[in-house]
Amino acid sequence: MCDVGDLIATGPDGTPPFKASSDSGQQFAALKETLTERGVFRYHDMFALAEHHLFHHPQLALAAAHRFPFVLLDEMQDTSDLQQRLLDKVFGPPGTVVQRVGDINQRIFADAPDATQPSSFPLPHAAQLPVSRRFGSKIAALASDLTVHRRQRIDGAGHDGTVALLLFDDDTVAEVVPAFERMAAATVPRQMLLDNPPRVLGARLTPRGAKVFPQSLSCYVPSFTTTPAQATGSLITATRAAQAHGRSGDNHAAVTLLWNAFRDVARLASVGGLPPLRRLDRDPATAGGRARLLLHEMLTNPLDSHVEWAVLTGRLLRLLPDLTQSPLKGVARLTDPLAHMPYVAQPAPVPHASADADQGVVASLAGSIQSAKGETHAATLILECVERSGKKHDVHQVLGLLSRQQDASKAMVTVQRAAQLIFVGATRPTHLLAFAAHRTRAEPYAEAMTARGWSVHDIRLLRPMPL
Repeated sequence: MCDVGDLIATGPDGTPPFKASSDSGQQFAALKETLTERGVFRYHDMFALAEHHLFHHPQLALAAAHRFPFVLLDEMQDTSDLQQRLLDKVFGPPGTVVQRVGDINQRIFADAPDATQPSSFPLPHAAQLPVSRRFGSKIAALASDLTVHRRQRIDGAGHDGTVALLLFDDDTVAEVVPAFERMAAATVPRQMLLDNPPRVLGARLTPRGAKVFPQSLSCYVPSFTTTPAQATGSLITATRAAQAHGRSGDNHAAVTLLWNAFRDVARLASVGGLPPLRRLDRDPATAGGRARLLLHEMLTNPLDSHVEWAVLTGRLLRLLPDLTQSPLKGVARLTDPLAHMPYVAQPAPVPHASADADQGVVASLAGSIQSAKGETHAATLILECVERSGKKHDVHQVLGLLSRQQDASKAMVTVQRAAQLIFVGATRPTHLLAFAAHRTRAEPYAEAMTARGWSVHDIRLLRPMPL
């Protein structure tokens, strides 16, 4: 941290973990100096260095403020006190107009401003934007009841949509996502689903030792993994997901996802790490230029045959040694990830490929609620996951909150945490919002949810009819 112009090595809580005069303190300081010389810094280190330079060179703030007379700070609710202090030092002088925009009820980072202290955002006279054109009245009513940090009534000016609750048992967990995909196919225009595939979200991606079930997204989608390169067919599934991002208009996410998949392939092939995408040369005659062209073709070409996929992956394998200047060593391990036939149902780390044979069903994409922040979905499924204590389930707690018509801001801390995170996921869809919860926990709330205008479904009754 920066303390009156001096850089001080601190622990996670912002205070020195040892006395400076102690042996441990001297070793800690020496370790920090060694890491600094190697260029290894934490995010907090960069803020401290910035404060240090501002303290000793205050003209830097004047120059930045002159260069940017109008400043827009988006997602302000997740700006920490440390970040806010630095921004105030840079853009605090008169003459700079600072506009801060955000939704305090979508705060999801623990390093956000301390809720027990008077908040500088939003200010008491801040303009309210209560109308959402993303969704209609049903989702708006639900979102309003989940506002934790600042009570707000949200008006939905979009498509009225559907809110559903899917009840499952231990033996029907694997049927939840396919049932949701069939429901999305029946309630959302097909072209909209093709352009923006259904999304499946969970607060926790993988199990963490708790004995309860289900506890994470991977309990519903057993093939889900957070390490794409280790899964069979991972490159093709990453390519599918990237193309889906591209169709929805998020080209940056599409390119980033596919380039990271390339980097995983390079690691499997033991050719070393690939450079950051921004460093690639744009000249078509160079390896960087050829890599950019291959990325473009994999994002835009239809992938409907073994031959086309083999051509693309063959180009990738020939390109890797040129990009890294290292010969291929682990090619044998690449057979499965590279040769998998496109559009055949298979395990997928990001998209969930439905086993349903109905051609009207569009496969969903799976991920964390946190990763979906700011996105717009045609249809969203929020899966019941266990919260951090490993004892309570988030959707179950939210259902209890809604059935009691309790003020979320006055609920228990664990309920508030569940509500504020589910608020983020529940405000993503335009047409269909669905929740999945275990029957033993959710059935007592079915009548109350029906009274709210939700549709409640038994997964066993949503099974496809045999051919």
